[in-house]
Amino acid sequence: MTMVEKQEEKVKTGKESKTKYRVFPDIYRDIDYDNQTVEVEIALPGVSKENIALKALPGWFQISASRDEIEYCGNSGWGADIVPEKTTAEYKEGLLKIHAKIRNPLDDAKTVSF
Repeated sequence: MTMVEKQEEKVKTGKESKTKYRVFPDIYRDIDYDNQTVEVEIALPGVSKENIALKALPGWFQISASRDEIEYCGNSGWGADIVPEKTTAEYKEGLLKIHAKIRNPLDDAKTVSF
């Protein structure tokens, strides 16, 4: 957070805020083309489940999580196009596990009659 951002936050809230350190979390990705899945593990030590925000798009995801003065944040690609509606996640003991289904390109195909 720059000095300008700190000053703007002070003006908005009327008080000093804690200094935040932005950290890119450790991310492990495994793509299984045989089972059409992508498994992602993200290390978020000390973060409460309520402080995690995960957004999934077909090509990439965005993670944001905070604890004390540390904010874990980042964007990363899945490595394959996935189906966001079939994406699930679980969080336990500082490890976020995301399970995504790879999009079959023929799912949206139209059969052309002739």
